[in-house]
Amino acid sequence: MQSPAALSNSSSAANPLAGLPPIPALDNTFGALLIGTFVGLIQYGWTAHQCYRYYRMYPADTWILKSLVTAVLVLETFHSVLCMHICYYYLTTNYFNPLALQKGVWSINLLGVITGAVIITSQSFFLRRVYLIGRKFRPLVAFAALLLIGEFGFAAAVTVDTFLHPALHTSDQAWMNSAGVGMAVLADTILTAALIFSLHRSRTGIQRTDSIIDLLIMYAINTGLVTGIMNMLSFVFALAMPNNLIYGGIVIVATKLYANSMMAVLNSRRALATQGSGLAHSSYNVSGTHRHRATAPERWNVPTEPPASHTVIDIKVTQETTRDPMSSMDAFELEEAKYGGEAV
Repeated sequence: MQSPAALSNSSSAANPLAGLPPIPALDNTFGALLIGTFVGLIQYGWTAHQCYRYYRMYPADTWILKSLVTAVLVLETFHSVLCMHICYYYLTTNYFNPLALQKGVWSINLLGVITGAVIITSQSFFLRRVYLIGRKFRPLVAFAALLLIGEFGFAAAVTVDTFLHPALHTSDQAWMNSAGVGMAVLADTILTAALIFSLHRSRTGIQRTDSIIDLLIMYAINTGLVTGIMNMLSFVFALAMPNNLIYGGIVIVATKLYANSMMAVLNSRRALATQGSGLAHSSYNVSGTHRHRATAPERWNVPTEPPASHTVIDIKVTQETTRDPMSSMDAFELEEAKYGGEAV
């Protein structure tokens, strides 16, 4: 019968790596980032496809919107490259180097500020829309803008901290991340509530029109709800588990949702315009509104101030309505269908 020492020597001979220190578990750190990267790359594919469709479908849009879409696509591409480099560096290049897993590489250091840039760039589209709804919404827009600037400031602070102190999974980075995410959640809530309130005010009492408005309200709620849930999960995990990267994987997914939401709103305008055209052909024609909408794409599809005169509604079953399919008609043009009037 062999002694324990002989058994130990034989097992070491069979497995030459048995005597080395074990590699720490990566499930709740870089494993979480890997899963977040997988999901994020799927979302990046959606964003790239939506950008392609936007350039094909809306060539007459203003240069501001086109520049905004281009900026979001560039930032999203760089964000995806950073996520892929993080996974490759830690899980492939340094798969057997535990010391490297505790220090930040340039890609993970830059991830915070790029995440903040994607969020504030995408949300600037919704800020502009709410700003143009009316004067009473502008204080809310200013407050939401301050929150988004604060979120970007915390994201930049995390980047600076990781370059100055390369150690990962620190509590300082976690609380700054959680503070920034909390500001983003509050800004999302404010903007979504303003959009829903404006849509609800656009109800006309006409069943077909109100059904479209109800659909748009549900769309706004679902869009804001998804990003809000992901941000809230990231906020909770950053507070409850500051020494792992689960919150980081969730932030990757949440960041992609911002770009997807913006592009989905932009690309839905033609479908909404088609529904509006069908509604006009089948039952209703709102006098004097189609011509005004066709000449105001620069107003980013927002409601206008109500006019002094009353809107005239003609019921003409055979009337044809000519619409520019490239016009920027979306949810908020239903407000003009109720009021008409001058631009904000």
